[in-house]
Parts: sequence; C-alpha cells; structure tokens
Amino acid sequence: MSKHLFWLPIVCLFTACSPSLPDDVRSAMETLPDKIDFNLHVKPILSDRCFSCHGPDSNKRKAGLRLDQAESAYAELTEHPGYFAVKPGKTGHSQLVSRILTEDPELMMPPPASDLVLSSAEKAILIRWIKQGAVYKPLWSLIPPERPKLPEVSHKTWPKNGIDYFILQKNELQSRQQAEEADKETLLRRVSLDLTGLPPTLEEIDAFLADTDPNAYEKAVDRLLASPHFGERMATDWMDLARFADTHGYTVDRYRDMSPWRDWVIRSFNENMPYDRFVTWQLAGDLLPDPTRDQIL
Repeated sequence: MSKHLFWLPIVCLFTACSPSLPDDVRSAMETLPDKIDFNLHVKPILSDRCFSCHGPDSNKRKAGLRLDQAESAYAELTEHPGYFAVKPGKTGHSQLVSRILTEDPELMMPPPASDLVLSSAEKAILIRWIKQGAVYKPLWSLIPPERPKLPEVSHKTWPKNGIDYFILQKNELQSRQQAEEADKETLLRRVSLDLTGLPPTLEEIDAFLADTDPNAYEKAVDRLLASPHFGERMATDWMDLARFADTHGYTVDRYRDMSPWRDWVIRSFNENMPYDRFVTWQLAGDLLPDPTRDQIL
C-alpha cells in the first residue's frame, strides 16, 4: 500500500493534465446513453469489481475507502489527504479514473491479482458518471416509481408503446437494426407459451388469423391472462423457488400432500393477488389476526 501512496501525487498530476482517453474507452463513450444512472449502470460495476475491497465489509476494506457510500467516496483519502477517490464533476481529480485507466500493474484497479477486469464500456460508464456529478442513489426498491421521460429516437414511427422507445434508443446507440415483426401465427405461439406454457390450439390460431381488429393481439393476451392455465404457468416458477415437492425426498422419500398450498398459489396468480399480500401470507400468515385457512397454509 505504501508504494501505491508514494506514486499517488504523480498519478493525480498526470490525470489532471491529461484528459485524453484511450481509443477503446473513447469509442465506448459513443455507445453510452446520454444520462448515466447509478443504480442501472454504475452500481453493478462497483458491486462486482470494487466492493470486495472498498465496500461495506470493514474486515476486508482497503485504504479506508468505501465506494458504496457517497460520503466516503467523496471524502479525502484517509491515507493521503488532499486527494479524492471520486471528485464529482472532475474526472481529472478523481483517483478512480486514473486507477482504472493506468497500465501500471502496481496502480491498476482492480488489481491484476484479483482476476477482475473492467471492459472499455465499463470504464466509460464510470468516467461519464463522475463527469455528470457522480450522483449516488438509494437502492432502486426504496425509490418511489416514477414514469420516466421517453428517450429521443430517430425512427419515431417504429415505437408502438413506451417500452419500444427504450428498446429503439439502445439499438440506435449500438447501430443495430430492429428485427422485422413476426407473423401473426408466430406472435400467438410466443405469447401463448409465455403466459400459459401451452401452444395455441388450431382453433385459436384460425380465430386469431381471421381477426382483423387492430387490437387482435391485445385481445389474445387478455384471453390468455383469463385462462386458468395462466396461474398454472406462473405458479411453476414460484413453486420451484419454494422447493415444492410431493415427497419428502432424500432417504425418507415418503409421500406428503402439498396440494392445498399448490392450489392456493395457482389460484392467487389467477385472481391477481397483490404481491405484498402474496408474500406476507406465506411468510407470516399465521400471525395475522384471526387467520383464515388460506393464510396459514
């Protein structure tokens, strides 16, 4: 660590005076969205590449630096006052930038010994994030949802809904062409398998192909959502997570009747039970006032 700190002023001086980027990072910059979002773009990189040494675990933390908290990332480096890991808006004064760009293995972050490598795009994301103010955000689940502003796109006639704008923006940033829309029979087969786990019947295919209503696809989706097979399809993933089985398994592989809970899960999906209630009943339904049979399953 002392060797790293000895070179710190030189690295900072070089970075401050040399704003140029490697060609691969500069090229990656051109594919990034205009606005870098901490939770969407930055935190996954920091969590995977940096938090093992600069995260919440005090026993493994190096140089007294935490990159999971804004106040620590913005603060003076404890082992070298006057220098900062992250200086919002100033990439030339941010040690994070110099460390991810240097080719010196003694200074490089992540260290070569960690076998962790940042791609050119990931370096570009971190640099643009700092340049845009290095804004930290709370965990996404703690932020009230807001409808985002639709991004600007060139082919304004292609999107059919709000989600299409975001898909098109990503394709345009990466110079990719949109795939042609699938034929009606393929669309019906895809959505049927997605929502019910079953292919459409011949009668359903014929009816869908004959339906000239502009909202024919939306009507097909509504029909599938109303099918009892929808709950069966959705319940399979949940039951896998809960380790559902009709026997005890292992050496005592005797039969056990779990059908009441299985049927309740299927029914909950078909009745569109709110997710918070769905989870609460399974985790602590027996603690609710005057619990019903369904709540204590």
